[in-house]
Amino acid sequence: MWPVYESQSEWGLFNSDCAVDLDSEFKSESPQVVKLKAWRISSLRRRSTSAQAAGDGSRPAQNAATPSNTDNLAPAPASPATDGTPASSAPASASTAVALTVGFKALAGVSVAFGAAALVAPELLLQVASSAGAAAAATPLEVVFARIAGGTMAISAAAEWSLADAAANGRLGSATYQRLLVAVLAKNVTYLLAFALASDVWSVPLILLYPTAPLGSLVIAGLGLKQSGATAGALADGLLAPPKTAAGWTYLVFSLLYAATFAACWAPEQLFTAPVTPLALLLKHTWAPGFLLAGGASLVLRDAADRGRLGASTFKRLNLGLAVTEAIYSAAYGTAILTGFAAGGAPAASNLAGSVGIAGFTLYQYLTAEKKK
Repeated sequence: MWPVYESQSEWGLFNSDCAVDLDSEFKSESPQVVKLKAWRISSLRRRSTSAQAAGDGSRPAQNAATPSNTDNLAPAPASPATDGTPASSAPASASTAVALTVGFKALAGVSVAFGAAALVAPELLLQVASSAGAAAAATPLEVVFARIAGGTMAISAAAEWSLADAAANGRLGSATYQRLLVAVLAKNVTYLLAFALASDVWSVPLILLYPTAPLGSLVIAGLGLKQSGATAGALADGLLAPPKTAAGWTYLVFSLLYAATFAACWAPEQLFTAPVTPLALLLKHTWAPGFLLAGGASLVLRDAADRGRLGASTFKRLNLGLAVTEAIYSAAYGTAILTGFAAGGAPAASNLAGSVGIAGFTLYQYLTAEKKK
Protein backbone atom coordinates (compact mmCIF):
# COMPACT_ATOMS: atom_id res chain seq x y z
CA MET A 1 0.00 0.00 0.00
CA TRP A 2 1.10 3.58 -0.57
CA PRO A 3 2.09 5.67 2.44
CA VAL A 4 -0.43 8.13 3.85
CA TYR A 5 0.87 11.03 5.91
CA GLU A 6 -1.52 12.25 8.54
CA SER A 7 0.42 15.23 9.83
CA GLN A 8 2.12 18.23 8.27
CA SER A 9 5.40 17.41 10.06
CA GLU A 10 5.41 13.86 8.68
CA TRP A 11 4.77 15.18 5.17
CA GLY A 12 7.59 17.69 5.58
CA LEU A 13 10.06 14.98 6.55
CA PHE A 14 9.06 12.95 3.50
CA ASN A 15 9.31 16.01 1.26
CA SER A 16 12.82 16.69 2.60
CA ASP A 17 13.86 13.06 2.11
CA CYS A 18 12.94 13.20 -1.58
CA ALA A 19 15.25 16.18 -2.14
CA VAL A 20 12.55 17.75 -4.35
CA ASP A 21 10.32 20.72 -3.56
CA LEU A 22 7.14 18.70 -3.84
CA ASP A 23 4.85 21.59 -2.93
CA SER A 24 6.08 23.64 -5.92
CA GLU A 25 6.61 20.66 -8.23
CA PHE A 26 3.05 19.34 -8.04
CA LYS A 27 0.94 22.41 -7.21
CA SER A 28 -1.84 21.40 -9.53
CA GLU A 29 -2.13 17.78 -8.30
CA SER A 30 -4.40 16.45 -5.60
CA PRO A 31 -2.66 15.60 -2.30
CA GLN A 32 -3.10 11.84 -2.78
CA VAL A 33 -1.56 11.90 -6.31
CA VAL A 34 1.32 13.99 -5.04
CA LYS A 35 1.99 11.46 -2.30
CA LEU A 36 1.93 8.61 -4.79
CA LYS A 37 4.43 10.32 -7.07
CA ALA A 38 6.61 11.42 -4.20
CA TRP A 39 6.71 7.87 -2.85
CA ARG A 40 7.88 6.66 -6.25
CA ILE A 41 10.64 9.29 -6.42
CA SER A 42 11.94 8.37 -2.97
CA SER A 43 11.76 4.64 -3.72
CA LEU A 44 13.79 4.90 -6.92
CA ARG A 45 16.40 7.12 -5.32
CA ARG A 46 16.79 4.91 -2.30
CA ARG A 47 17.18 1.85 -4.51
CA SER A 48 19.77 3.60 -6.66
CA THR A 49 21.74 4.62 -3.57
CA SER A 50 21.52 1.06 -2.25
CA ALA A 51 22.88 -0.37 -5.50
CA GLN A 52 25.85 2.03 -5.48
CA ALA A 53 26.62 1.28 -1.84
CA ALA A 54 26.53 -2.46 -2.55
CA GLY A 55 29.46 -2.03 -4.94
CA ASP A 56 28.20 -4.76 -7.29
CA GLY A 57 29.23 -2.89 -10.43
CA SER A 58 25.68 -2.44 -11.70
CA ARG A 59 24.38 0.93 -12.78
CA PRO A 60 21.52 2.71 -10.99
CA ALA A 61 18.19 2.84 -12.74
CA GLN A 62 18.37 5.05 -15.83
CA ASN A 63 14.85 6.39 -15.48
CA ALA A 64 15.10 7.67 -11.93
CA ALA A 65 12.63 10.46 -11.41
CA THR A 66 13.57 14.00 -12.32
CA PRO A 67 11.35 17.07 -12.71
CA SER A 68 11.23 16.36 -16.47
CA ASN A 69 9.78 12.85 -16.25
CA THR A 70 7.80 12.71 -13.05
CA ASP A 71 4.50 13.05 -14.88
CA ASN A 72 5.00 9.61 -16.42
CA LEU A 73 5.61 7.80 -13.18
CA ALA A 74 3.31 4.99 -12.13
CA PRO A 75 3.31 2.87 -8.99
CA ALA A 76 5.83 0.03 -9.30
CA PRO A 77 4.64 -3.55 -8.92
CA ALA A 78 5.84 -5.51 -5.96
CA SER A 79 9.27 -7.05 -6.61
CA PRO A 80 11.58 -9.28 -4.60
CA ALA A 81 14.61 -7.27 -5.71
CA THR A 82 16.12 -5.20 -2.96
CA ASP A 83 19.28 -3.85 -4.55
CA GLY A 84 17.55 -1.19 -6.60
CA THR A 85 18.93 -2.31 -9.99
CA PRO A 86 16.68 -2.73 -13.01
CA ALA A 87 15.17 -6.19 -13.25
CA SER A 88 17.52 -7.31 -16.03
CA SER A 89 20.65 -5.68 -14.62
CA ALA A 90 21.18 -7.56 -11.35
CA PRO A 91 20.70 -11.06 -12.81
CA ALA A 92 23.05 -10.21 -15.71
CA SER A 93 25.78 -9.15 -13.31
CA ALA A 94 25.33 -12.26 -11.20
CA SER A 95 25.24 -14.54 -14.23
CA THR A 96 28.43 -12.97 -15.58
CA ALA A 97 30.20 -13.59 -12.29
CA VAL A 98 29.04 -17.21 -12.31
CA ALA A 99 30.14 -17.65 -15.93
CA LEU A 100 33.59 -16.21 -15.21
CA THR A 101 33.97 -18.37 -12.11
CA VAL A 102 33.03 -21.55 -13.98
CA GLY A 103 35.13 -20.54 -16.97
CA PHE A 104 38.32 -19.89 -15.00
CA LYS A 105 37.88 -23.11 -13.02
CA ALA A 106 37.45 -25.03 -16.27
CA LEU A 107 40.64 -23.44 -17.64
CA ALA A 108 42.50 -24.38 -14.45
CA GLY A 109 41.25 -27.95 -14.86
CA VAL A 110 42.49 -28.07 -18.46
CA SER A 111 45.88 -26.74 -17.36
CA VAL A 112 46.18 -29.41 -14.66
CA ALA A 113 45.08 -32.15 -17.06
CA PHE A 114 47.52 -31.14 -19.79
CA GLY A 115 50.34 -30.68 -17.30
CA ALA A 116 49.75 -34.11 -15.77
CA ALA A 117 49.62 -35.78 -19.21
CA ALA A 118 52.82 -34.05 -20.32
CA LEU A 119 54.63 -35.16 -17.16
CA VAL A 120 53.34 -38.72 -16.84
CA ALA A 121 52.87 -39.81 -20.45
CA PRO A 122 54.65 -37.36 -22.78
CA GLU A 123 55.30 -40.00 -25.46
CA LEU A 124 51.60 -40.82 -25.74
CA LEU A 125 50.65 -37.15 -25.81
CA LEU A 126 53.17 -36.46 -28.57
CA GLN A 127 52.01 -39.42 -30.63
CA VAL A 128 48.45 -38.12 -30.50
CA ALA A 129 49.56 -34.61 -31.50
CA SER A 130 52.12 -35.62 -34.14
CA SER A 131 51.22 -35.48 -37.83
CA ALA A 132 52.90 -38.88 -38.16
CA GLY A 133 50.71 -40.37 -35.40
CA ALA A 134 51.80 -43.59 -33.78
CA ALA A 135 54.12 -44.38 -36.70
CA ALA A 136 56.82 -42.09 -35.33
CA ALA A 137 58.18 -42.34 -31.81
CA ALA A 138 58.88 -39.12 -29.94
CA THR A 139 62.53 -38.12 -29.75
CA PRO A 140 64.16 -37.85 -26.31
CA LEU A 141 64.44 -34.07 -26.67
CA GLU A 142 60.75 -33.80 -27.54
CA VAL A 143 59.97 -35.70 -24.35
CA VAL A 144 62.11 -33.29 -22.30
CA PHE A 145 60.50 -30.27 -23.92
CA ALA A 146 56.99 -31.71 -23.39
CA ARG A 147 57.70 -32.12 -19.67
CA ILE A 148 58.97 -28.56 -19.38
CA ALA A 149 55.88 -27.30 -21.20
CA GLY A 150 53.75 -29.37 -18.81
CA GLY A 151 55.53 -27.79 -15.87
CA THR A 152 54.51 -24.29 -16.97
CA MET A 153 50.88 -25.39 -16.56
CA ALA A 154 51.35 -25.10 -12.79
CA ILE A 155 51.57 -21.31 -12.85
CA SER A 156 48.71 -21.21 -15.38
CA ALA A 157 46.46 -23.25 -13.10
CA ALA A 158 47.42 -21.10 -10.08
CA ALA A 159 46.56 -17.87 -11.91
CA GLU A 160 43.32 -19.23 -13.36
CA TRP A 161 42.09 -20.59 -10.02
CA SER A 162 42.92 -17.27 -8.35
CA LEU A 163 40.88 -15.45 -11.00
CA ALA A 164 37.99 -17.86 -10.49
CA ASP A 165 38.04 -17.10 -6.78
CA ALA A 166 38.19 -13.36 -7.46
CA ALA A 167 35.26 -13.54 -9.90
CA ALA A 168 33.17 -15.48 -7.38
CA ASN A 169 33.82 -12.86 -4.70
CA GLY A 170 33.53 -9.72 -6.84
CA ARG A 171 37.21 -8.78 -6.60
CA LEU A 172 38.22 -8.58 -10.28
CA GLY A 173 38.31 -4.79 -9.94
CA SER A 174 41.44 -5.06 -7.80
CA ALA A 175 44.74 -4.16 -9.53
CA THR A 176 46.11 -7.57 -8.53
CA TYR A 177 43.53 -9.44 -10.61
CA GLN A 178 43.51 -6.91 -13.42
CA ARG A 179 47.26 -7.49 -13.86
CA LEU A 180 46.76 -11.25 -13.74
CA LEU A 181 44.07 -10.94 -16.41
CA VAL A 182 46.43 -9.00 -18.68
CA ALA A 183 49.15 -11.61 -18.12
CA VAL A 184 46.73 -14.43 -18.98
CA LEU A 185 45.66 -12.61 -22.15
CA ALA A 186 49.30 -12.10 -23.18
CA LYS A 187 50.01 -15.78 -22.49
CA ASN A 188 47.22 -16.93 -24.78
CA VAL A 189 48.12 -14.57 -27.61
CA THR A 190 51.63 -16.04 -27.48
CA TYR A 191 50.26 -19.60 -27.50
CA LEU A 192 48.31 -18.87 -30.67
CA LEU A 193 51.33 -17.19 -32.25
CA ALA A 194 53.43 -20.30 -31.55
CA PHE A 195 50.75 -22.48 -33.13
CA ALA A 196 50.45 -20.24 -36.20
CA LEU A 197 54.21 -20.48 -36.79
CA ALA A 198 54.19 -24.30 -36.65
CA SER A 199 52.06 -25.13 -39.70
CA ASP A 200 54.57 -27.80 -40.78
CA VAL A 201 53.56 -30.00 -37.81
CA TRP A 202 49.83 -29.38 -37.88
CA SER A 203 47.66 -32.47 -37.66
CA VAL A 204 43.93 -32.91 -37.21
CA PRO A 205 44.27 -33.74 -33.46
CA LEU A 206 46.69 -30.83 -32.96
CA ILE A 207 44.40 -28.40 -34.76
CA LEU A 208 41.44 -29.57 -32.68
CA LEU A 209 43.26 -29.54 -29.34
CA TYR A 210 46.03 -26.94 -29.28
CA PRO A 211 44.15 -23.68 -30.05
CA THR A 212 40.99 -24.60 -28.14
CA ALA A 213 42.04 -23.67 -24.62
CA PRO A 214 43.90 -20.46 -25.62
CA LEU A 215 40.92 -19.23 -27.62
CA GLY A 216 38.53 -20.02 -24.78
CA SER A 217 40.86 -18.36 -22.31
CA LEU A 218 41.05 -15.22 -24.47
CA VAL A 219 37.26 -14.92 -24.40
CA ILE A 220 36.96 -15.55 -20.65
CA ALA A 221 39.89 -13.34 -19.61
CA GLY A 222 38.78 -10.61 -22.04
CA LEU A 223 35.31 -10.60 -20.49
CA GLY A 224 36.85 -10.55 -17.03
CA LEU A 225 39.05 -7.57 -17.93
CA LYS A 226 36.06 -5.73 -19.37
CA GLN A 227 34.04 -6.38 -16.22
CA SER A 228 36.92 -5.25 -14.02
CA GLY A 229 36.96 -1.73 -15.45
CA ALA A 230 40.76 -1.79 -15.81
CA THR A 231 42.62 1.26 -17.11
CA ALA A 232 46.20 1.55 -18.30
CA GLY A 233 46.99 3.96 -15.49
CA ALA A 234 45.71 1.64 -12.80
CA LEU A 235 47.58 -1.33 -14.27
CA ALA A 236 50.88 0.55 -14.37
CA ASP A 237 50.46 2.30 -11.03
CA GLY A 238 53.50 1.68 -8.82
CA LEU A 239 55.23 -0.74 -11.19
CA LEU A 240 57.97 1.72 -12.12
CA ALA A 241 58.69 2.71 -8.52
CA PRO A 242 61.51 0.84 -6.74
CA PRO A 243 60.39 -2.01 -4.45
CA LYS A 244 60.15 -1.28 -0.73
CA THR A 245 61.20 -4.66 0.64
CA ALA A 246 63.89 -7.27 0.05
CA ALA A 247 61.24 -9.74 -1.11
CA GLY A 248 59.90 -7.11 -3.50
CA TRP A 249 63.35 -6.71 -5.05
CA THR A 250 63.66 -10.48 -5.32
CA TYR A 251 60.40 -10.82 -7.22
CA LEU A 252 61.43 -7.94 -9.50
CA VAL A 253 64.62 -9.84 -10.36
CA PHE A 254 62.52 -12.94 -11.05
CA SER A 255 60.33 -10.97 -13.46
CA LEU A 256 63.44 -9.82 -15.36
CA LEU A 257 64.77 -13.40 -15.51
CA TYR A 258 61.44 -14.55 -16.90
CA ALA A 259 61.56 -11.81 -19.54
CA ALA A 260 64.99 -13.08 -20.59
CA THR A 261 63.73 -16.67 -20.62
CA PHE A 262 60.75 -15.67 -22.75
CA ALA A 263 63.08 -14.06 -25.30
CA ALA A 264 65.42 -17.08 -25.25
CA CYS A 265 62.51 -19.37 -26.18
CA TRP A 266 62.37 -17.66 -29.58
CA ALA A 267 66.15 -17.47 -30.13
CA PRO A 268 68.29 -20.16 -31.78
CA GLU A 269 68.91 -23.07 -29.43
CA GLN A 270 71.96 -22.64 -27.18
CA LEU A 271 71.45 -24.95 -24.21
CA PHE A 272 70.35 -28.23 -25.76
CA THR A 273 72.67 -30.19 -28.04
CA ALA A 274 70.29 -32.80 -29.49
CA PRO A 275 68.67 -32.03 -32.87
CA VAL A 276 65.62 -29.81 -32.53
CA THR A 277 62.76 -31.21 -34.61
CA PRO A 278 59.82 -29.04 -35.79
CA LEU A 279 57.63 -30.56 -33.06
CA ALA A 280 60.32 -29.91 -30.44
CA LEU A 281 60.48 -26.31 -31.63
CA LEU A 282 56.72 -25.93 -31.17
CA LEU A 283 57.06 -27.36 -27.66
CA LYS A 284 59.84 -24.91 -26.87
CA HIS A 285 57.68 -22.05 -28.12
CA THR A 286 54.94 -23.42 -25.86
CA TRP A 287 57.17 -22.75 -22.85
CA ALA A 288 57.30 -19.08 -23.75
CA PRO A 289 53.69 -18.25 -22.80
CA GLY A 290 54.08 -20.07 -19.47
CA PHE A 291 57.22 -18.14 -18.56
CA LEU A 292 55.60 -14.90 -19.71
CA LEU A 293 52.75 -15.56 -17.29
CA ALA A 294 55.30 -16.42 -14.60
CA GLY A 295 56.89 -13.00 -15.13
CA GLY A 296 53.50 -11.32 -14.73
CA ALA A 297 52.83 -13.32 -11.57
CA SER A 298 56.22 -12.21 -10.21
CA LEU A 299 55.23 -8.55 -10.66
CA VAL A 300 51.97 -9.22 -8.82
CA LEU A 301 53.93 -10.89 -6.01
CA ARG A 302 56.38 -8.00 -5.89
CA ASP A 303 53.49 -5.63 -5.14
CA ALA A 304 52.06 -8.06 -2.58
CA ALA A 305 55.45 -8.33 -0.84
CA ASP A 306 55.69 -4.55 -0.50
CA ARG A 307 52.19 -4.48 1.02
CA GLY A 308 52.85 -7.36 3.42
CA ARG A 309 50.20 -9.50 1.73
CA LEU A 310 52.15 -12.60 0.70
CA GLY A 311 50.21 -14.62 3.26
CA ALA A 312 46.89 -14.08 1.43
CA SER A 313 45.52 -17.09 -0.43
CA THR A 314 45.98 -15.65 -3.94
CA PHE A 315 49.68 -14.96 -3.39
CA LYS A 316 50.29 -18.27 -1.69
CA ARG A 317 48.72 -19.93 -4.71
CA LEU A 318 50.93 -17.98 -7.12
CA ASN A 319 54.05 -18.77 -5.10
CA LEU A 320 53.18 -22.46 -5.16
CA GLY A 321 52.56 -22.31 -8.92
CA LEU A 322 55.98 -20.75 -9.51
CA ALA A 323 57.65 -23.26 -7.19
CA VAL A 324 56.14 -26.25 -9.02
CA THR A 325 56.92 -24.78 -12.46
CA GLU A 326 60.56 -24.23 -11.57
CA ALA A 327 60.95 -27.55 -9.78
CA ILE A 328 59.77 -29.40 -12.90
CA TYR A 329 62.02 -27.29 -15.13
CA SER A 330 65.00 -27.96 -12.88
CA ALA A 331 64.35 -31.72 -12.89
CA ALA A 332 63.83 -31.88 -16.68
CA TYR A 333 66.81 -29.67 -17.49
CA GLY A 334 69.08 -31.41 -14.99
CA THR A 335 68.12 -34.79 -16.48
CA ALA A 336 68.90 -33.48 -19.99
CA ILE A 337 72.37 -32.43 -18.84
CA LEU A 338 73.05 -35.82 -17.25
CA THR A 339 71.88 -37.73 -20.34
CA GLY A 340 73.85 -35.57 -22.77
CA PHE A 341 70.92 -33.80 -24.44
CA ALA A 342 71.98 -30.45 -22.97
CA ALA A 343 75.41 -28.89 -22.72
CA GLY A 344 77.12 -28.56 -19.36
CA GLY A 345 79.45 -25.83 -18.23
CA ALA A 346 78.94 -22.41 -16.68
CA PRO A 347 75.84 -21.36 -18.71
CA ALA A 348 74.05 -24.58 -17.81
CA ALA A 349 75.04 -24.28 -14.15
CA SER A 350 73.80 -20.69 -13.89
CA ASN A 351 70.55 -21.58 -15.63
CA LEU A 352 69.94 -24.49 -13.30
CA ALA A 353 70.95 -22.48 -10.23
CA GLY A 354 68.50 -19.73 -11.15
CA SER A 355 65.65 -22.20 -11.56
CA VAL A 356 66.42 -23.95 -8.27
CA GLY A 357 66.71 -20.58 -6.53
CA ILE A 358 63.29 -19.41 -7.74
CA ALA A 359 61.73 -22.73 -6.74
CA GLY A 360 63.27 -22.58 -3.26
CA PHE A 361 62.37 -18.94 -2.58
CA THR A 362 58.76 -19.20 -3.75
CA LEU A 363 58.22 -22.47 -1.89
CA TYR A 364 59.59 -20.83 1.28
CA GLN A 365 57.19 -17.90 0.85
CA TYR A 366 54.31 -20.29 0.26
CA LEU A 367 55.07 -22.16 3.48
CA THR A 368 55.94 -19.28 5.79
CA ALA A 369 54.37 -16.00 4.61
CA GLU A 370 51.67 -14.54 6.79
CA LYS A 371 49.40 -11.59 6.21
CA LYS A 372 50.49 -8.37 7.92
CA LYS A 373 48.19 -7.60 10.85
